[in-house]
Amino acid sequence: MYVFAIALAPAILIMLFIYLKDRYNKEPLIHLAVCFFLGVISAVPVIYIERFTGNFLDTNFEKGLVHTLLKAFIVVALAEEFGKYCMLRWYAYPKKAFDEPFDGIVYSIFVSMGFAVFENLGYVYRFGSDVGILRMFLTVPAHASFAVLMGYYVGLAKFHPSKAVWLRTVGLFWAVVFHGAYDCFLFLGENKVLAKYVSAGLLVLGAFVSYGYCISLSFKAIRKHHNLSRNKFEKVKTPVV
Repeated sequence: MYVFAIALAPAILIMLFIYLKDRYNKEPLIHLAVCFFLGVISAVPVIYIERFTGNFLDTNFEKGLVHTLLKAFIVVALAEEFGKYCMLRWYAYPKKAFDEPFDGIVYSIFVSMGFAVFENLGYVYRFGSDVGILRMFLTVPAHASFAVLMGYYVGLAKFHPSKAVWLRTVGLFWAVVFHGAYDCFLFLGENKVLAKYVSAGLLVLGAFVSYGYCISLSFKAIRKHHNLSRNKFEKVKTPVV
């Protein structure tokens, strides 16, 4: 039970935060619950894809810089973010309740937190509660920040049909870029061949810089879409004199 609580607690706090931010036209709880469980489901095929591509990478590439870049950006970041994107695009995007750009962020967060909880459970069961606590403050918020960036552009795409494909692609792209950058610095530290050239402290600093920058962009994206929602719904509610 304690292990489950460690895996679930940060995701609940993040989902509650974004749900309360959606103050003008809240999404149906059933849609949010489905998005969360779709995020959980998406993690299953992604794990197998990562194992297959990771084995292929280990077999065909020496463990140097190219290996680390491919592992971070393709094996992990692209597989995970594309899995989440598919659920967001397939289920939430067509819904009538998706009626403002901020909804892209809301639904994206719920999908991502489902994915993060499933992933967290695996790590905590394998490596213990200390790893779960570390991931509580780093990895889960990181997943949320990638989700906000994706959801920001998916929210724009919903209301700009002529640019929808491009905007959704941009959202997926930036989620992959920041996810890959964060993982890349951590993977470089694990690579024994490269570790002797770059200090572990510098690599950790790089991971934190990319993480912090993504978090700051996420809050800017939330504010922008929140302001759009406020302008839309306050105008609707203002009586004509």
